[in-house]
Amino acid sequence: MIFKNPLLLYGLLFLIVPIIVHLFQLRRFTKVSFTNVAFLKPLITQTRKSRQLKKWLTLIARMAAIACIVLAFTQPFVPGSDIAIREKETAIYLDNSYSMQSTGSQGELYKMAITDLLERLPNEQNINLFTNDNTYKNVTKKEIANDLLNSGYSAQSLSYEQVQLKANSLLTHKNKRKELIIISDFQKSTSEFPDTINGLKRKLVNLQPQTNINISIDTAFIKSRDTNSIEINVDISSNESITNPVTLSLENNGILVSKTSVDLSSSSGSAIFNYNSEETLNGRTYLDDSGLSFDNELFITNNNQHKIKVLAINDVEGDFLHRIYKNNEFDFTAVRARDLNFNLLKNQNFIILNEVQNISTNLAQELNDYLKNGGSLLVIPSLGQSGYEFINNVQGAQEISENKKRITEINFNHPILKGVFNERVSNFQYPKVNARTNTITALNPILKYEDGSSFLFQKDKVFQFTAPLNDENSNFKNSPLIVPVLYNMARNSLPISQLYYYTGVSNKVSVPVAIKSDEILQLKHTSQSLIPQQRAFNSYVLLEVNDELKHTGNYQVIKKEEVITNLSFNANRIENKLEYFTTAELGDKNIYNSIEDLVYKLSEEEGILSLWKYFVLGALFFLFCELLILKFLK
Repeated sequence: MIFKNPLLLYGLLFLIVPIIVHLFQLRRFTKVSFTNVAFLKPLITQTRKSRQLKKWLTLIARMAAIACIVLAFTQPFVPGSDIAIREKETAIYLDNSYSMQSTGSQGELYKMAITDLLERLPNEQNINLFTNDNTYKNVTKKEIANDLLNSGYSAQSLSYEQVQLKANSLLTHKNKRKELIIISDFQKSTSEFPDTINGLKRKLVNLQPQTNINISIDTAFIKSRDTNSIEINVDISSNESITNPVTLSLENNGILVSKTSVDLSSSSGSAIFNYNSEETLNGRTYLDDSGLSFDNELFITNNNQHKIKVLAINDVEGDFLHRIYKNNEFDFTAVRARDLNFNLLKNQNFIILNEVQNISTNLAQELNDYLKNGGSLLVIPSLGQSGYEFINNVQGAQEISENKKRITEINFNHPILKGVFNERVSNFQYPKVNARTNTITALNPILKYEDGSSFLFQKDKVFQFTAPLNDENSNFKNSPLIVPVLYNMARNSLPISQLYYYTGVSNKVSVPVAIKSDEILQLKHTSQSLIPQQRAFNSYVLLEVNDELKHTGNYQVIKKEEVITNLSFNANRIENKLEYFTTAELGDKNIYNSIEDLVYKLSEEEGILSLWKYFVLGALFFLFCELLILKFLK
């Protein structure tokens, strides 16, 4: 027999109390005179023996009751194995990803898990508990009960390999056996479930939802835009075929503006919402669904578009640039190099040097300042150029090569070409050049010649062609590549705010506003307000929003008291894939269907027989015996 609280055995010293009471009679006796007691002597002898027996039995009963009470508080138990004696250290991972919103037999899986944990965990046991976004080290359940009950779901989700590594880092005692309990729905995030780390005993509580039917709003994008209206396409899907049409609604500033039905008989469908392009959209699309709730709404914002400022500095004809940078999206300015006003440079988002013959020292310095302040530059070289080498990240002219070269390779993975082609084209009419200024094998090429050298490459915020684009030297201006290439260069120079962003990931958002050195921009939501990381440039502020956001919704970007623009943040849709690891795929013997089942099996596995209940019953028994002795034994 082993005692959980052996120090309480000192309580057995209280056994001396009934002994003292029985050794010293606390009552005072008085002598009473009687004429003749001779006939009472036999009766006195008999009564004295009976009283002595009664005293000894009462003393024994009281001492036994006190001893049982003390032993019950020490919580004695009989271990079934050596493992039960060895002290253990436990880490519990409680999955609070969005997939745990699924409904189980008693409600949402995550809420049900919290309730069961707080009910089943011993009050004074120290544990290490962590979720996807919080860690509690060496605490009792009383210390974290309020935090857990008030906690919500996390946009971030740890992989099961990360869970094991984190648990191993929390369990630091070398002489204790390490135990990890994973409470999750075990959604498939990888193809295989990881093996257990050596020295870490793993137990899995697999919480399964009652239904796997879920309807999700997947994405939204602008399908078309004209002078007066914008069409927004919203895609929704279901993991099973839905017979009845699903109603999808659109709110703007909390007011319902449109409703439409979507047919999901083929498990996917889309809806189109049309609204006035002159209005600012601060919206929310939503539907009703009994499955996961986080993907039943999608917040979207579309602010009045700020035109991207493009400046072309020409020494040759530049009409092709006018045709690409049209007035509805760009504020395009073209000047001759000799007529350039340097004050124009700092307010531009994108500058094009179109075959400028000579770059003066002053112009190079102004362009370097412009690049330093976040600007983007495109260099179309001239065969007779000079001074280009004084511009940061620009390659000056080398020996001019007059060998004709075809442009045959496209870097489809480059950011300015991503999504341009429906499929990777391998046989198209190759553009060509007659002469080039450089033979460069760049680290970040966009287009390449047939010999593998670069025709167009990027270095930091500078894009550079290695050959002039005039008609005498190249037919690239007639190629279908020129429009998406130059268009996306300018578009990417100022990261225009999207319809929405995802929480839990890194987002870079450009806000077209100028601020002073002592001013900051703030993100504000009805339930959260924060100041994100930000960098101020001449014509815009770049916000870096990482994992600070705890709530989805529409946020206001505020400068002092003024609302500059609106941004929408939504939960990543990866959590709505209701695919789970099977028992066979988990490949673990220690799998339980509930926390209650886990606690029961742990006691059974370690073979612990708790004896404190029996000692409590023993104390009651001896107190009852004392009452019988005092009442019936004369």
